[in-house]
Amino acid sequence: MNVNFENAKKRVQSIDWERRDHDKPSHAILVTEFIRRGNIFLDSNSIGDNRRAIFNAVEIVQFDVPDHLKEDYIEQDNSNIDWVVEYLCTYYIDWAYAVDQELPIALKFHDLYDPIIKLFERGGRINYHHNELVCGTRGWPRNSGAITRELPPQDISDETLNALDTNG
Repeated sequence: MNVNFENAKKRVQSIDWERRDHDKPSHAILVTEFIRRGNIFLDSNSIGDNRRAIFNAVEIVQFDVPDHLKEDYIEQDNSNIDWVVEYLCTYYIDWAYAVDQELPIALKFHDLYDPIIKLFERGGRINYHHNELVCGTRGWPRNSGAITRELPPQDISDETLNALDTNG
């Protein structure tokens, strides 16, 4: 019944947190696409332009994940995981549960967190530093409302990202 939820948990648990690839061209595409999708989602929920790039979608739509389903989705003692990554993985899994419950907004934005999870799967990491969201040597404003929503959707298929990393 909770297929998306279970698949999301497995997806996060299968990430190799020891793998750290820095400054691949695909990483910038994935972070930008994550922020673009997030802005469209936040616009649909009437969130003003003062917004953070890292947000909890289930909290915004006031959806509760039952306490008995909540758990630590990733290892707490892993030094390769900081709070930003941990929160995003939790938000992704909780959002997958909302999709399983057929919450209309969750169905509409079912792939909201996919770009950032794909970044983690590909060895990229993000964090906040001096009011910027940082990935490698690139930074994006912490206030994601400053980033245009008019960017076209990015192709984040593995084939496209692998080609970008190979040729970039």
